[in-house]
Amino acid sequence: MKTYHQTRDTWLFIGFFLLAGVLNHFCRQFDAELDTFLVRLSDMIYTGMLLYWIESIRIRLLPSRAKRYIVSSSVMMLIYMVLRIFRYRFVAGTMVQRYILYAYWVPQILIPVLFVMTCIEIRNISAEKRRWNTAILLIPAVLSVVLVLTNDIHELIYVPQIDIAGFAGNSGTYIYGCGFYIINVFLILATIIGIIILFYELERLPNKGVWVLLSAVGIWFFSDYFVRPFLADLPYPIRLYNAPEMFIFGMLSLFEICIRYRLIPYNENYFGFYKQLKIPSEITDKSFFPVYRTVNKLSADQSDLQNALEKPVKMSNDRKLYGKTIQSGYAFWEEDESRIHRIQEKLNETNETIEQENDLIKAETEQKEKDAYLRSRHRIYHEIAAELYPTQMKIEKILESIEPGSERYSAQIAEVCVLNAYVKRKTNLLLMAEEKDTLSLSDLFLALKESADYLTLAGVHTSVVSTAEKEYPGEVIIDFYDSFEMIAEQLLGKVSSMMISWNKEELRLAAETDFFPDVQRIPMAIRFMKSDNVLYMDIAVKKDGEQL
Repeated sequence: MKTYHQTRDTWLFIGFFLLAGVLNHFCRQFDAELDTFLVRLSDMIYTGMLLYWIESIRIRLLPSRAKRYIVSSSVMMLIYMVLRIFRYRFVAGTMVQRYILYAYWVPQILIPVLFVMTCIEIRNISAEKRRWNTAILLIPAVLSVVLVLTNDIHELIYVPQIDIAGFAGNSGTYIYGCGFYIINVFLILATIIGIIILFYELERLPNKGVWVLLSAVGIWFFSDYFVRPFLADLPYPIRLYNAPEMFIFGMLSLFEICIRYRLIPYNENYFGFYKQLKIPSEITDKSFFPVYRTVNKLSADQSDLQNALEKPVKMSNDRKLYGKTIQSGYAFWEEDESRIHRIQEKLNETNETIEQENDLIKAETEQKEKDAYLRSRHRIYHEIAAELYPTQMKIEKILESIEPGSERYSAQIAEVCVLNAYVKRKTNLLLMAEEKDTLSLSDLFLALKESADYLTLAGVHTSVVSTAEKEYPGEVIIDFYDSFEMIAEQLLGKVSSMMISWNKEELRLAAETDFFPDVQRIPMAIRFMKSDNVLYMDIAVKKDGEQL
């Protein structure tokens, strides 16, 4: 399991830092290849130290705003190191070098601001109420970053003494603008305010030796980062560290002091805390060796632990073993499910009662639906019978007057067939209209097709043509069919052929005849047009109660 060994890691950290400083000093003493190797090695050491410290922060600190600020600041430190490598270790074009110079400012601005925000958050933690808003400091920080990144436009930070296209930040090619001094004053004040807050918070600690440590780090930090940029020509007989390392690890030391002296809450005593847990549990490494274990030990062997990682293992009637893969190992725990089982039994009894009641309610509902359906169907059949009663009486009257063998026998039988087809198809349309709000033209032409077949038997050769796909209210479709039937009955014996088609919004009937049907009782509007001895009858919906 991954833990943080404070004393050991501190000495290792110091050792690597000194090693990197020695490498940095000697990187100018040998040939180019060896110097390059030493530089790369020192950069790798610094980067590794930063990555390790970020990981230790993730392990040690409890979730808080201060942790977020410290992690963000450490990421900025890492970016600072990477930018330094690209600026001084690689050869790039003039514009790339210039913008790396501008980007170089971003971590230098944000790290001090995040430091003072962390210090304010430390103050807020110790105070009874939060009184300072840290987010407001991001406003001048962001404005400063924008001011630097847009230097090509206003030249308030660097004032090039050469053409801007050739400006790469080389010494002697620029002077500092007023924005440079304003931003540095802002950063100096932010850092000083943060250190003052730390001194104020340290007054409540019993160990006053931390004052000396904090003072030493402050002197280190200010002496190199804020003094040396203004004394760039001052020679250094021994130069172990450059300004970025002094700045980064000085700020890192300030953060570490806050953590070590518990100004920021962090994790410790894992063993003692975990041991006091009441639930039987343990945390193991990858080989299932216990690293943390509670007082109430697990009653499981290694095979049970392996099986628990896939699914819960039943240890007894009321106890189950659970397992979960975590970072660098596994976590196992037992849960007492006796109370859950008792509740489950009561739930089962309640569910059985509810199921019985639901069955009764369901049966009662089905019976009500059945009764309602029967009543509805009875009403529909009654309405259909009333609607078709006149036609049925007409059929009955024709059948009573039929005399087998007479001249009109075939015509009367054909008329009865036409009427029967009408009764059948209209019944279907009425039933569909009860179930749906609209009917399609295909439903209408299906009825017309069957009626047309029987009209052909009655001596009227009828053809039906339609490719229209449209829907109308059910009563409109039925009115179309009724209108057709009334006209067709009047044309029996008076025409020899008829064509039925759909013309835009109208049902068109065409027949060679001079007979004009009576349209008084037709439920829809009808328009007559005569051309070349062909009578065209266009049936459409009435508009405002008038005939078209």
